Amino acid sequence: MKLAEFQSLFQTRILAGPGAADAPLIEALRRSQRGAMREDLLRVYQSGYRIRLESFLYEDHPGLRALLGDDAFEALVRDFVESNPPRNRNARWYTTGLPDYMTAHPQWRDNRPALSMALFERAMVDAFDAPDAETLTIQALAGFAPEDSPRLVFAFHPSLIVLELVAGTMAAYQAFSEEDDAEESEAAAEFEADRREQGASFAPGATETVAVWRCNEETAFRELEADEYVALSEARAGRAFGEICQMAAFQQSGEIAPERLAQFLASWFEDGMAVGVSLRD
Repeated sequence: MKLAEFQSLFQTRILAGPGAADAPLIEALRRSQRGAMREDLLRVYQSGYRIRLESFLYEDHPGLRALLGDDAFEALVRDFVESNPPRNRNARWYTTGLPDYMTAHPQWRDNRPALSMALFERAMVDAFDAPDAETLTIQALAGFAPEDSPRLVFAFHPSLIVLELVAGTMAAYQAFSEEDDAEESEAAAEFEADRREQGASFAPGATETVAVWRCNEETAFRELEADEYVALSEARAGRAFGEICQMAAFQQSGEIAPERLAQFLASWFEDGMAVGVSLRD
């Protein structure tokens, strides 16, 4: 067997996992000088590869693990790895498929709190790895005349992600992540006990809107109230400030005080979301 053929076969069998098709590769492997069976040596590579893939999911989804419990999360991770061999050389992109996998399978799709947590934690990772951009301070608005404010349009950091989640997702994530790593198992047990005791930590019939972005080299997130969500959505869509005021008032079925909109605008700059401001022609 030529080297290129061996390498291709080796990669295929590592990705596929143990099976009858391993026979040609096992036959091509050199015998161990220490007496180990060639089948056992191949299994080491196959199992080690899967353990590494599983570790990526554990690292990126601590909140989901705490929510589901160790046994259910382990089953989810195992099923995901078995049915989703990596398609990208960069391991960073492997875990992004977990929420899509859950959506495609009824046993997870119907668990709205779990799916919501998975989406939130994917956004946390995506925001951290998003392209960089220089943020602006509120002083950037000083260069525009007050009468031009209705024509102002804004650009936002590439990392900014806005999600509509099951109500309680962000609080659940914070409750777990604030615990020390050394107390992880105890924290997970306490979180699950509190969730059962409270009964309504999640509100499947209600939603919350959360903004996730990167600020000062760290991932940040906060909940958006309904009127700020409307205003931010319109701003991200390229609406001018004057149009945002009109759209927000219309969608909220009532007038939003200009002071309230000004607070939103200031927070976008102070929080490191805004990276550009200009005038619409």
